Order: sequence, then C-alpha cells, then structure tokens
Amino acid sequence: MAAYYATGARVQRKPVDSCGCYFLSPPMLTHSRAALVRAVAACAGCREAQALHSLAWKLGLASDVVLATALLIRYAKRGLLATAQRLFDEMPRRDVVACNAILAALGSAGGRAAGARALFERMADRTPATWNAMVTCYCRADDLGSARLVFEASLRAGSSSVVSWNAMINGYCKAGRMDAARDLFDLMGRTLPDVVTWNTIMAGYLHRGEPATVIAMFHRLVHIHQQQQQHEEEHKLRPTTVTMATVVTACTQVGDSALGRQIHLQIRQQGTRVDAVLSNALMDMYFKCGSADCALDIFRTMPCRPNLFCWNTVIAGLGMNGRGEDAVTAFRDMVEGGRKHEVKPDAVTFVALLSACSHSGLVAAGRKLFADMLPVHGVPPQTEHYGCVVDLLCRAGRVDEAARLVRAMPGRPNAKLLGSLLLLDARAPERQEDGVRLSEWAARRISEMDLGDGAAYGLSNVYASLQRWERVEEHRKGVRAAAGHGKGTRRKQPGRARYDLASSCAN
Repeated sequence: MAAYYATGARVQRKPVDSCGCYFLSPPMLTHSRAALVRAVAACAGCREAQALHSLAWKLGLASDVVLATALLIRYAKRGLLATAQRLFDEMPRRDVVACNAILAALGSAGGRAAGARALFERMADRTPATWNAMVTCYCRADDLGSARLVFEASLRAGSSSVVSWNAMINGYCKAGRMDAARDLFDLMGRTLPDVVTWNTIMAGYLHRGEPATVIAMFHRLVHIHQQQQQHEEEHKLRPTTVTMATVVTACTQVGDSALGRQIHLQIRQQGTRVDAVLSNALMDMYFKCGSADCALDIFRTMPCRPNLFCWNTVIAGLGMNGRGEDAVTAFRDMVEGGRKHEVKPDAVTFVALLSACSHSGLVAAGRKLFADMLPVHGVPPQTEHYGCVVDLLCRAGRVDEAARLVRAMPGRPNAKLLGSLLLLDARAPERQEDGVRLSEWAARRISEMDLGDGAAYGLSNVYASLQRWERVEEHRKGVRAAAGHGKGTRRKQPGRARYDLASSCAN
C-alpha cells in the first residue's frame, strides 16, 4: 500500500467492473501515470516493482507504453528477463524506446543474440540506440563477426555513435584481439573517441600484459587533454578514476614507482574521485615498492568503506614487507568490525594471511588461522592453503609435522606443494637424513607429475647443501634422461592406492 499512496492517486472505493479496475478522470489519469513512472524508476527491489505493476493494472494503466517500458527496464535490471519479455510481448503498442529497452535487456543477458536479432529485423524504425544495443548484444555473446557486420551496417546507415565504437573495441579487447581493437581505435581519429574509449583500450592492453603500452597511451591522453584545455574545447578526455586506476596498475607491473607517485600527486592536485578500485591500485603499488606506511595511509584515509579486495591487498602487502604480525592484526580488524563493518574473508584472504605468517615465522598463529578456516569462517582449505602451511612448517624446521599435514590432506599434493618439502634449512645434523629422505620422496612425486616443473631439480640443491656432489650430478642426469624419453606428467592408474608419505620416507 505504500507504493499505492506514493502515486498520490485518489480512486473510487469500488471497482467499476468485474476485473477490479478503477475509473479515473483524465486529469487524475495523467497525474497517476507520471507518479507511477517516477515511482518505478526510483524503486529499489523487485517486490516494489511488482506492487507498482499491480497498481498500474488496477488503475487501468497497464497498457500505457511509457509506464510499461519503465517496468520492463526495471525488471531487466533486476535480472527478471522472462518477466520483462512477457511484459513486452503483452504490450498492445510498442514504440522504438520499448524495443530498444528489450534489445538492451537481451544483450545484457548473454546468449540471447538470436532473439535480439529477430526483433531487430522486425523493427521499422532504428535509432542509434538500436544499433548500439545490437552490437553490444553480439559482443557479449562472443560473436564478433556478426557484431562487426552490424557495426559496419550502422556506419553505412549513418546511425552509429561512439557507444557502438566502444562496444566493438571492448569486444575485441576481451577476446584478446588487440590489433583489431587498435585498428578500430585509430580509425576513430582524434575527435570521436571519448574517455571511455581510452579507458577501454588501455584496460585491454593491461589485460594483455603490455603495461608499457598503457603508460604510453596515458601520456598521449594527458597531452590531448591539455591541448583541449588550452583551446577551451569540451573536456571529454579528462582522465577519470578508471583511467588513473589502470595506469597506476601498469606502473606497478613495470616497477616504475616514481611515475606511480607522480600520478598519485596528480590525482590529489586534480581532485580526482578516489574509490575502492583506485585506492586498491595505489596501495598495491606502494606495498610492492616497499612503502608500506604510504599504503597504510591510503587505507586509513579511504573516502569509502574498504571492501574485501582492499583488505586482501593490505594483508598481502604487509606480509610481503615482513610485517606478519600486522597482517594478522589487520585480519582481526576485518572480521571483528561489527555487524555493519564486518567483512567476511575468502580463500584469497587466507592465502595472503598464511603466506604472511610463513614469511614472518609465525608458526602458532599460522596453525590457529588454518585450523579456524572452515569451522569459524566457513572457508574450506584448498591446496594453496596447505602449501602455505607446509612452507611455514618447513621454514621453521618442523619437517615431521609438514609431512603429516601433506599425508592428511584430501587429494594428491601438487608439484608446488611438494616443492616446499625440498627446503632443507639449517636444522640439527641428526635430522639431516630424515630431511633427505623426505626430499627424495617429494622429488620422485614431482618427477612423476611433471618433469618440466623446476621443482624436479630441487633435490640437487638439497644434496649440494650437504656437499654430496656425486648425488647432485646423479640426480640431474636422471631427470634429464627421463625428460629426454618423454616421461613425466603421468596419470595415476585407476584403482591404485595413493602414495603413503610415512612409508615412503621410512624406506
């Protein structure tokens, strides 16, 4: 009823027909329709939209094309595509706006390109939004060939806009076809691209692993923007928050902390809006260049509440800078922030946390956190977590405990986890033979999985640390010979028992 009163409509208490519809005078009808359209646009959930839809039917406004289109858009945004499609099919009259709305809904759903194409072919009137929706639909369906055909047809029809260009470039970037994306970008010239175009192509190069190209394009973008300012042109190429986050990440990847700091200063001077994504990129940069305090300053002064990604960056960054105790404290602050501010950890959180404990030698804390993963936080341990704990125990010289953990873990250990057992640090001389037997077992298991893995050669380092040079050469020759005969990466035969770590080490 709250949605009903929000319209401001006053109706007769009794319906005028058996369907339950009410009679409204024309002025009241116009007022009710406008109020309902505003209410539909502002409603937050599906239940509110459905209540307004029911009210529109009661008031005899369900067939109104403007109101029906507003409801259609709302249903589509909430993921109720079937409801939106049914509403569209039942509309007695459809204009180009309604058709564009359902086209966009089909495109955002993915895999509905055939239905969108059928509607597109039936449309007599097509606006630039129509072509944009069709190009976007094909790109999201990974049908870049059909998307390019529609895009070129829009160019011939004179109905293209920068949105279709951006959609086409984004489709090529996501498919890894950066040459095609760059060709299209260059065809746009200097005036057509907007900052979304630049952000899209820069993100594509970053995903492709070409951070230097991202930095070069950023410098070019800034130069063009400065020229626009000098000529008092429209500032449609002003770098945005997304632009800055992309280039800061590129600086991190190439290790150019000086440029990253310069861009951070530029962000402050220009008053660029800082969100969680940009804050996360800046923190990651400072952590990786060894400036943990600068990263923590950004974290403390974030204008928004830190999300899980920000907490994971802080925990991982503190760990890589040798501040394991601070990483554990940050984790506790994250999970004990109260109901409103509590953030639940995920698998990535515990990889960062256990790795921090390993590098700082926090054996007791690492054990406790690993034991609490599933019962306290609801995160089941995975192979990566076992690997972190095994690495922690091996670094602390607790070889037997590491062996028992590997034996008890579900499934077979992978080569990376077994590689941790090859670490033979300065433990007591009487334990050296036990360590060698454990390393020999791990090396055999690694060789059976994948001889191409560098850890297969790790046993030779163990022998070298004990100055057993004859065993070093013997092991390396054996690995090379096996690799030359194409052995390795062998699958376990069905029905055979899994390897027993304890018995293998004892033999």
